[in-house]
Amino acid sequence: MKYFLALILICLSITTFSREFITDLNGFRLGQYREVPKNELGAIIEQDKFDDGFEYEIFLVEPDTSVYMIFEYPNYDRDIIWSIQITGYKEGYDCKFKDLKLGLATDEIEEILGIPPAIDDMGEYGVKWSYDSVNYNLEISPDGTLAGIKLMDLSHEFYEESDLSKLISYNEYSRILKSSDRKEVANLLSPALEIYKDDSVYYFKNALINEIENDDSGIFSMINEMNEIIEKTNFQDSLQYEENMRITEYQAALHVAKFNINGIYSEIVFKYIFGDYRIWEIKLN
Repeated sequence: MKYFLALILICLSITTFSREFITDLNGFRLGQYREVPKNELGAIIEQDKFDDGFEYEIFLVEPDTSVYMIFEYPNYDRDIIWSIQITGYKEGYDCKFKDLKLGLATDEIEEILGIPPAIDDMGEYGVKWSYDSVNYNLEISPDGTLAGIKLMDLSHEFYEESDLSKLISYNEYSRILKSSDRKEVANLLSPALEIYKDDSVYYFKNALINEIENDDSGIFSMINEMNEIIEKTNFQDSLQYEENMRITEYQAALHVAKFNINGIYSEIVFKYIFGDYRIWEIKLN
């Protein structure tokens, strides 16, 4: 009996840890704004709508058409990226995804990802490889090499609508924001983060990989301004700092941190996204 119980626990553990939700492909992140691909890649070469109301846009990555990207936008919010797909035949092109490169042979892919449990025929385009408990699939060309990767926002299948046990503490979020590691900071931020200051709105306008490297949209500079407020705040003083939940009809509860420094009020608003509470809005007043 103990043997079978241990076996069940091992299987449950393997199942739990085998779930994998990926957010980034070729430098773009799920949940970024729809304008980001156009800002980054230029003109749309094709666009249309599916029967379910989802829309898609296609962009060239390489001028010779050897690599292109497809972005989908959901019927419930057509301003955000729901799926990211890269497709092409340029051998060796780095997809910035698990060390996969276009043109990689299937045996090399299996060394990285394992043998796919499901392979679907796509006719003249080759086959589709699908894996269990992940949010991506692969396109394998007729000659048996990697021709594409598709990443989808299946977070509703992976996570509850909200999980209050994932609320992040003042000490933890302030530590991350004040760190010099932009990647870590970016992982605390919603891909659709908005920062309000002086009647202006700041948000990520380019692929996240470039925002992290260059701060093109000024988000990390705004974060530094928020850090100055955090530094001046005594979070144990209820007159300077308080936290509460903001309840809005038809939306998940938001976690709000409020700052009051000499009568000047600022806010950090957290929203449950991709299985964690991430910063959804910052108000610098």
